[in-house]
Amino acid sequence: MLNNIKTVQKERGFTIVELLIVIVVIGILAAITIVTYGNITTRANANAAKANASNVAKVAEAYNADESSASTGYPSLAQLTAYGGTAGNISRIPTGVTVVSTTLSSTHANGKTIQYVPKGTTGGCVGYWDASLGSPAAAYVYVGNGITGTNSATPTCV
Repeated sequence: MLNNIKTVQKERGFTIVELLIVIVVIGILAAITIVTYGNITTRANANAAKANASNVAKVAEAYNADESSASTGYPSLAQLTAYGGTAGNISRIPTGVTVVSTTLSSTHANGKTIQYVPKGTTGGCVGYWDASLGSPAAAYVYVGNGITGTNSATPTCV
């Protein structure tokens, strides 16, 4: 009878080693998932920022084609954000996007803050924060003959 009790007790439940192995495996899988999720969101935010910057650049090009004369050229920031269609002068800037002329920073990593810097009457730069570049930095889409953007205290486009 004593042998039957020991046999029954030996077959019940998991050993501590088996439980630790399962916990370690679950921890490894969770770590892989978290790292992958972080990279996916970073790339998604960078793609959203680039798309928003491209849309702002298209609005500047549309303004230049529709509204400007040879003397006015590309819009100022105020003209760009006010430029709209016929229905109540609603801005053509994508909904939820803020266009600024100030310095971009890593707080703009969600892609909803876009920097527009006109280059006189001939073009400009549209900047966005791109955290997927390895070392997070500003990236630029160019309008007209704008060719070089800088992300400094006073953004410029040359």
